[in-house]
Amino acid sequence: MADEMNEGTAYLRALKQSTGAPSGAGAAPAREQDRLIDNLSTVQGSESFQGAEKRRSPRYKCEGSAQLREEGCDVRTWSTFTDISLNGCYVEAQATYPAGTLLHMKLESNGIRVEIEGKVRISYPYLGMGIAFEEISEENATHLKQLLASLSRPRVIMGPGATSPHPTTGPMEALPAITHPEAAVRTLIEFFELHQILMRDDFVKLLKKSQP
Repeated sequence: MADEMNEGTAYLRALKQSTGAPSGAGAAPAREQDRLIDNLSTVQGSESFQGAEKRRSPRYKCEGSAQLREEGCDVRTWSTFTDISLNGCYVEAQATYPAGTLLHMKLESNGIRVEIEGKVRISYPYLGMGIAFEEISEENATHLKQLLASLSRPRVIMGPGATSPHPTTGPMEALPAITHPEAAVRTLIEFFELHQILMRDDFVKLLKKSQP
């Protein structure tokens, strides 16, 4: 999770720097581009997971539901978590919490529910959060291990020669090289004019599509 977050931060900052700062008639669109990139690349909290916070167990890609509640608050929000390990998970959400926020979470995937407390370690406004697990009961620790075990198994073949197009494990697709940053930013702006949440896979597809 930490590697992915660091990669995304550096990528968006480099994209912003390469965009430049036009003047005159193009100044207003440029400011809008800068605003969008700043929102996407702003990271609240430490730059990386240090020492014991670094991933100590395998991470598995998945599609699961996440119910989040900030400590001391009764308001609940619902999101999607897209990868998980024994020590933390990544939640995709438009409404993110600042780094350091303590959360009570209910995670569910493959028919297995885990109730756990976590702390936001890294936050991308409008995109998602990296959350480190803090406290968990013995019962829920068992459920978490069961969930990870279910995600570690290969997916079942659905028919002759047909498998799921979304593998459970394996490296994530690398972010593409950007040769026309203005086109990339314009594509992202157009997307957020119509949508509120951008998944990582869709983000990569948009960047690829934006390049001539």
